[in-house]
Amino acid sequence: MRRKNTFPSRTHQALIAPGFFTALCLLCALGIICYPQASFQAAQRGLQTWWEIVFPSLLPFFIIAELLMNLGFVAFLGALLEPAMRPLFNLPGCGGFIIAVSYLSGFPLCAILSTQLRRAGLCTKNEGERLLSFTSNASPLFMLGAVGVGMYGAPALGPFIAVIHYLSNLICGLVLKKFSFPRGSAPEKKNIMRNALKSFLVSSQLNRKNFGQLLGETVRNVCLTLLTIGGFITLFSVLVGVLQAAGIFKLLLQLFYPLTVLLHIDASLLQGLFFGFFEITIGIREISHSSSSLLAQILAIEALLAWNGLAIQAQITGMVFDSDLKSSKYFLTRLLQIPVAMLITLAAFRLPLEEILAVETASGAGASPPAWGGALAFASLVFMLVLGVIFRLLKTRRKKIIIIR
Repeated sequence: MRRKNTFPSRTHQALIAPGFFTALCLLCALGIICYPQASFQAAQRGLQTWWEIVFPSLLPFFIIAELLMNLGFVAFLGALLEPAMRPLFNLPGCGGFIIAVSYLSGFPLCAILSTQLRRAGLCTKNEGERLLSFTSNASPLFMLGAVGVGMYGAPALGPFIAVIHYLSNLICGLVLKKFSFPRGSAPEKKNIMRNALKSFLVSSQLNRKNFGQLLGETVRNVCLTLLTIGGFITLFSVLVGVLQAAGIFKLLLQLFYPLTVLLHIDASLLQGLFFGFFEITIGIREISHSSSSLLAQILAIEALLAWNGLAIQAQITGMVFDSDLKSSKYFLTRLLQIPVAMLITLAAFRLPLEEILAVETASGAGASPPAWGGALAFASLVFMLVLGVIFRLLKTRRKKIIIIR
């Protein structure tokens, strides 16, 4: 019997990804050529954001965090936190350091530290991928300062948004524990300090280099990393500017107009979601100018913070490209965190928050939401869509595992 030739079909499958990204790059180049002024202004905005906000806020954290890892403190802290991190997240104790830093500095530092943790052999591949997935927190300075004070003029709103964002990501970390395998047992309490000191001495690079060399290498690596982050921010700022100049967002608003009427959603709120799909700062700024209720605005903001935006996702993917860590769990966690954050927001607005969140929106509506039905329907729709995608992906992965076995 003659065997069927599968070479053409395999060739076509192999051409899909290169062809798609080649066409995407050509379209971006064409957009920059057709709208040079919009792309230039967008590049200026991206560079200004990086130089005035990202660079000064992340540089100290990057340098201190990498120095602590090279000096052996992270290994020391990991041995101390091992008895607590294993029962909670099934992660090594040194993961507690990354969790704490992610709450203080925000993304994409989690990706860099998780990659360094994996290179140092302090975690397994599965542990590194799970740690990367639920430590992708927004910066507290961004939520408290830029959003709460700068965009809304309400200092109490920033902590409210931050607590929901952090709590939803923490819940995702607890969920991810169910997809991990138990690894060993916690060390005995009487040996914890001895093991921590031993790990500190073994992991410290001062045994091979002096502190001046470590500091020089750290500053050089951090500056290169921040330049890479600046490139990502500028690129996606240009992409959003070109799409806006080309009228793509207006076209999307026209296509989704029936949905806005059905759920009583303001068009500017939907436009903010479109902007935030690419870059969350631009999207949240647009949402803050919306005439929707405060509840609808917070739901949209929490969804964008959970999604991270394509600009942040590209940064995190770029930070782990030279390691064996895969970003699939990270993307699935982003889809999971969106409905979790929105449901927590809906539950939080059942509390008496009128006096605490004294925020006036563009329509004059404060914390008391006028349309619970529309917001609940919107959150339920997002929740069902996300669960459907996750179950579909998990089902496909399970089939592959069965076939391999």
